[in-house]
Amino acid sequence: MNNQFLFADEPAKQQELPQESWKILIVDDEPEVHAVTKLALSDFSFLGRGLEFHSAYSGEEARELATKHPDAAIILLDVVMETDDAGLHVAKFIREELGNRFTRIILRTGQPGQAPERTVIVNYDINDYKSKTELTAQKLFTAVMSSLRSYRDIISIDHSRHGLEKIIAASTNLFALQSMDHFVDGLVQQLSWVIGGARQTLYAAAGRSANPEQMVIRAAYGEDADQLLNQQIKAALPKNVLPEVDKVIRSHGIFYGEDFVLAYCPSQCRPQGALLCLTGLTRVLSDSEKELLQLFADNVQLAHDNVTCLQDTDELLAGIVGRLMVLEQEKVAQSLRSQSGFVQVTHALASALDLSPTRIQQTATAATLYERAEKLFAVMDGQPATKVSPCQERLKRAVRPLNMADSDISQIAYRALNERLERWDGLGLPAGKQGSAIATESQVLVLAFHFCQLAQQPMDDAALIQRLNEERERHFAPGLLEAVANNLTKMRGLAKA
Repeated sequence: MNNQFLFADEPAKQQELPQESWKILIVDDEPEVHAVTKLALSDFSFLGRGLEFHSAYSGEEARELATKHPDAAIILLDVVMETDDAGLHVAKFIREELGNRFTRIILRTGQPGQAPERTVIVNYDINDYKSKTELTAQKLFTAVMSSLRSYRDIISIDHSRHGLEKIIAASTNLFALQSMDHFVDGLVQQLSWVIGGARQTLYAAAGRSANPEQMVIRAAYGEDADQLLNQQIKAALPKNVLPEVDKVIRSHGIFYGEDFVLAYCPSQCRPQGALLCLTGLTRVLSDSEKELLQLFADNVQLAHDNVTCLQDTDELLAGIVGRLMVLEQEKVAQSLRSQSGFVQVTHALASALDLSPTRIQQTATAATLYERAEKLFAVMDGQPATKVSPCQERLKRAVRPLNMADSDISQIAYRALNERLERWDGLGLPAGKQGSAIATESQVLVLAFHFCQLAQQPMDDAALIQRLNEERERHFAPGLLEAVANNLTKMRGLAKA
């Protein structure tokens, strides 16, 4: 027994742009340098945000400060402090040990000869080199401004990369609702950073309700993003935005406010579509950015509609499955001998375990579902461990209505399909369940299926029992194997039915 499962990678930690101010680390052993730097940059502003200063007076303090503030935009770093090259060691520590490639490092030195510019630029990952004697207030302003612009662009590119990674990862599994949420989340993040300058980017979907008040946030990026998920959109928007929400929904258009944008995303399978909201914009959008917003609004809902239609289909099938299981249970109860050998062996094994009559009947009926689905899932056993194929995804989708149906029987079958590769000793997949953590019905169905396969092979009773005993306390519980051994003749006869 073998199969492969895909485990999600741990999410990579991302650098964030500051919400209120840009962090500047000043590293210098001369207190006067700290005071003059803060004074020269006291009225500095970029994208509506000022500067937040943090000071260190030695290489050791600088290491602690850089570790504590990985989101610092710039480090103004002195070369000569407690040693002639203390600043260079700090720069190396930030890049190599902290792995921080985002923070812009401006090296400042009062003794350029001790750290020649060419040598330093070649050997150390720094972004600018300034002599203190030439660094006037205007030149300091220019250096900080250019470094902040570079920092902003680097973080923007990194976030775009993460957004694209989410989209690419989700595009392989668009049939799953959770993946669709992940897909939209990636699109929202990507859109936010391609456009840039928004405090919040929200995507809210209306679901089945035709009432705009019921639009719920499905993806959020920016300020308070985690807290806003699953909240009604009107409760999350600023007051100055609210008057335009209903207008945009009624007109199915886009509204550009002074510092916000509302864009309607039309749906073809729900009374209402979705709403894209960008708030806290710091600038007027260009024509190309407006075209990008329109493209997003016109197309993202199409992908979401596809998944919504699949959900509707699942719910319909789940209702049908629930009703069919009632009829199937009656059929199995009335004509057990007309069922397949696997169903009859399942019934016999469940009966030998002294389960209640209801559980015996439900497990035998679940075998009719399990038998059909297990043959489909068997094609997954040879798939590579690191890749989930489209075939696997389709099969996972195919049995999803079993889990959604209001039926104990379909739930038993669905759980058994998920636990078909679990082992009694805990070494199975996908969850490594052990012992009684595996449902009894699942063990019965899996062992009955395995028994029926062995019973078709040319071997006598002793050889068959030996094969089963090899799995004792490994794949199967001892009690189950004893039940088979005590009813071997009867079960072999049923397996050949």
